[in-house]
Amino acid sequence: MIHKHVPVLIVGGGLSGLTSALFLARHNVDYLLIEKHTGTAIHPKAGGITFRTMEIFRQLGLEAAIRTASEPLDNIRGRIAVETIKSIDAEKLETAENSQKALEKERIENFEKVSPSKPASCYQMELEPILLQTAKEGKGHIRYNTELIEYQQDDLGVTATIINRETGTKERIRSDYLVAADGAKGTIRQYTKIPTTGRGVIGGHYINIYFQADLSRFLKPSQFGWIQILNPKVFGALITVNNRDEWIYHVAYNPSNGESPEDFSEERCCEILKKAIGVSNLDIVIFSILPWAAAEKTATRFQDNRVFLIGDAAHLMPPTGGFGSNTGIQDAHNLAWKLAAVIHKQAHPRLLQTYHDERHYAVELTTKYASDLLFSVMEKGVSTLNSMDHTAVTVGYKYNSTAIIKENSDTPHRMDQLELNGRPGTRAPHMWLKYQGKRISTLDLIGENFILFTGKDNSLWRTAARNVSSQLGVSINVYSIGLQGDCVECEDRWEAVYDVTSQGAVLIRPDGFAAWRTKEGESNPHLILKQVMTSILWEIN
Repeated sequence: MIHKHVPVLIVGGGLSGLTSALFLARHNVDYLLIEKHTGTAIHPKAGGITFRTMEIFRQLGLEAAIRTASEPLDNIRGRIAVETIKSIDAEKLETAENSQKALEKERIENFEKVSPSKPASCYQMELEPILLQTAKEGKGHIRYNTELIEYQQDDLGVTATIINRETGTKERIRSDYLVAADGAKGTIRQYTKIPTTGRGVIGGHYINIYFQADLSRFLKPSQFGWIQILNPKVFGALITVNNRDEWIYHVAYNPSNGESPEDFSEERCCEILKKAIGVSNLDIVIFSILPWAAAEKTATRFQDNRVFLIGDAAHLMPPTGGFGSNTGIQDAHNLAWKLAAVIHKQAHPRLLQTYHDERHYAVELTTKYASDLLFSVMEKGVSTLNSMDHTAVTVGYKYNSTAIIKENSDTPHRMDQLELNGRPGTRAPHMWLKYQGKRISTLDLIGENFILFTGKDNSLWRTAARNVSSQLGVSINVYSIGLQGDCVECEDRWEAVYDVTSQGAVLIRPDGFAAWRTKEGESNPHLILKQVMTSILWEIN
């Protein structure tokens, strides 16, 4: 049996696993990623990418490639309900479409106020190859058709046995940490015996039919992202895949009535599609048929010593709002820099406990919103939620852990309105700057190291950061913001955006969240910055 050591073993090559690989590589951590399937996803699912997730891909230099891949679906928006596709009334369709365009314009304007990135529509089967290609170009190793058989933990690491499913060759892998990205049906969470909370299946069971058909006589390109079919015999929803001739149709089935996924043969699925479309002689090619359920389930802990649950292995939420895969990608983003800091001996291993503390709260908040949104749509036909809007749930949550230095005047964080003002625990505010002759966002300066934003007169802060970096072995990049300095502000004063004076400073973590802020100047910047960095990385309770 072959023996090998890697710092991190990632089990699962979906979006969460591949994002983990990319960020570990960016932080110079070697890894082995194994995926039991023979390649990337082949079924269209998880198509919505929030602007926060696009910010994360922007850090990896992937925003442009993903934006290109999403172009066919760029103008898809909103939803409409009809008896069948054939019964669509052109006049009503145009009225509904104009209404959706107005809502979309307002939505995009709201995004642009808080982010350099816009949301995108790119299905997992299109996105995974982009992530995989980038991962292959960097540090680390990826093996498909390889499965985890078992693993054991001890005080120093994890010993895993894996198998090549084609050759049957077994191999023993020794790693410092294991990242479980093996999905909702994976075995690692079950092995850890971590229980889950949540209401289970709350929105029903569905069959997802991926097919090809020419519907151009009924639908023009760039119309609705969701077409509800009200025909009670085939009640479901039609969603475009390529804005041309590929579609997915979600149709419900009821296990309590004895129905199961095995009942949905290609022949039966073709009949369902023809009834939903309203045409009996339509040419249909079915690519794949996949069962799924709208469920709510969250692991009570996201960490079991040296094993970390991310993505669907840690949490399931209804698809309403499109938060599921985005939440998993953000799990990976939060965990990667912490693993790197510990592996590089720049932080105490207790820093890793803050992964659960921070992400579990964000997941609970997001799951509740997605579930409430589902019930609202099921009962009213439209969303009636006003207390927390989509933007606030996407980026407005506040982390509370020992990796965040609370302010003395810390007041309760509100989720009924978006507050991004440099407050420790929140995502650093976006504002446009001119840096080295280019127009960039403050978020473009964040990603690899800790960042210290200061006013234009920052010589004391710069000296302090240089000395603390040398003493602790942790890089701190310093940027002065003002009408002069490293970064020239293009619009608002940075003091107003980050809620500091011209002498203040804000420390940003590699994942883009504010870790500490001083609104005024400090008499001994070196001492205070060393205390802050030591508290975050080493003196963790």
